[in-house]
Amino acid sequence: MASFTVHLESTLPAPEAWRRVLDLHAHTAVIPLTTVTGEGMSADRLVPGSRFVARTGVGPVGFDDVMVVDSISPPTDGEGGQARIHKEGKVVRGSIVLRVNPAGPGSSVEWSQQIGVRGVPRVLDPVVGRVGRAAYGTALRRLLERRG
Repeated sequence: MASFTVHLESTLPAPEAWRRVLDLHAHTAVIPLTTVTGEGMSADRLVPGSRFVARTGVGPVGFDDVMVVDSISPPTDGEGGQARIHKEGKVVRGSIVLRVNPAGPGSSVEWSQQIGVRGVPRVLDPVVGRVGRAAYGTALRRLLERRG
């Protein structure tokens, strides 16, 4: 299983950075060829057990990335927050840990992920990790910059 971590500093307060990163409707807008659907599509509605699916593809050709929230504790202005999510799809497996912490007037966002893609040999884990880090880094930056 490949592993990677994306670490970003934001000028946004921790609660607002958290809200933007976990706005699942916005994931559809910022991740190419992907539509996210499911339960609790916003940070304030996600609870342990919430399920959502990121469908990536064109027309009938694609795959579902099925995810379930294991635990979620939002940040406050004085304390950090953390969410743990696992992937249980047929194509994509793994887990995500999102941490958002206050950092001065802004926040620190850390997205750590383990990912396995069915049919991709383990010898390619370093490549999967580099591609994942780049793709998720871009998506997270776009989410943090997005208003709404």
